[in-house]
Amino acid sequence: MRGDDPAVDRAAAVAGKELKLFFRDAQMLFFSLALPLVLILLMVATFGGQTRFNTTAYVVNLDEGPDGAEFVARLEAVPGITVKLLDEATARRRVQDAELVNVLILGRDFTAELESGGAPVVRVLQRGLGGTEGQIVNSYAVGLARALAGERLVARQVARALEAAGRPVDRAAVDAKVAELFAEAEADPPVAVREEPVGGRSEPVAIYLPGLVTMFTLFTISLTSVSLVGERKKGTLERLATTRLTRVELLAGNWLAALGRGLVQVVFLFGLAWAAFRVFTPGSFACILVFGTVTVASVAAIGLVIAALSRTPEQANWVAVFFTMVMTTLGGSFFDTAGARGVLGVLTRLTYNFWANDGFRRIILRSETLSSPALVRDMAVLGAVGVAGWVLALAFFRLRGDSR
Repeated sequence: MRGDDPAVDRAAAVAGKELKLFFRDAQMLFFSLALPLVLILLMVATFGGQTRFNTTAYVVNLDEGPDGAEFVARLEAVPGITVKLLDEATARRRVQDAELVNVLILGRDFTAELESGGAPVVRVLQRGLGGTEGQIVNSYAVGLARALAGERLVARQVARALEAAGRPVDRAAVDAKVAELFAEAEADPPVAVREEPVGGRSEPVAIYLPGLVTMFTLFTISLTSVSLVGERKKGTLERLATTRLTRVELLAGNWLAALGRGLVQVVFLFGLAWAAFRVFTPGSFACILVFGTVTVASVAAIGLVIAALSRTPEQANWVAVFFTMVMTTLGGSFFDTAGARGVLGVLTRLTYNFWANDGFRRIILRSETLSSPALVRDMAVLGAVGVAGWVLALAFFRLRGDSR
């Protein structure tokens, strides 16, 4: 159905033609939809299960008594820690060769020290500071050694109290009963720690999805500028200049086509994330669509500038790739650069990706709404980028004499 405004009809015709080419191009659809989806799934598979600390604790147990074995068993029972026993010579060689950076060593008198009321020493063989994981293992080791010492102290005091009361009990029986009571207390502690996330989400898909969407949206829309440059090279634009199609209508049609392609990506990727990973609520998804429309409208204008500046399709292709990589790196697509200062802080705020990523992350990770001052600021900046892109594209196309 045709509208009342012929100019709108001509722009819509251009947009329709470009969108048909987009949906018929299997390679472009792969890079626009399938590839980012595959990357998201790979990130979820790689990082999705790592919600807890996981490492291997290397231990040399020289103790000949039962407490050394008990210490190793308790360390093995710590969630996320796997214990691997080594002999002392092997441990020293591997640390010396930098194969390992942190090894626990239980001395031969570990059990004897605990039984006598002394302070058992857990030695640490390490390179440098032993690494972050090694320091965490060492903290667990200190806590376990103190817990064992505390249990032995309680057992001795109970045995002495019973003996003083004229009811002596075999020390082994006392030790067993005290160990049983401590085990029951550990299984059902009087104090529990409950983690409650406040104002954010920690799922890998929620963290990485905004960066991937902004990167591939920018990449896809930038590459579509190649088609416009190709039409110039083939002389299509010269022929169009003899028709009623004006320069503004030509650019508007290509801008609408880029907007349509970008919205397909936004709806597809965020929609799948909602369906598969329950990342959104209906309200937050509506915010994502509105904000996504603003971001895509902005980057679509950037695509027009690339098309206006490039002389050949190959040049447009390389400019699009280079522009996407620079914007993605500086714009914090895979790491948050909002707190960056100095030169990096200035450069990152000069990118489209920074403002787009900031808005998406605020909606997904912080549950902010479109009325949030920070989101209003992000949309204002993106809107300004879009307007500036239109002004530059019109100016450059006018200098080239493309269309009327």
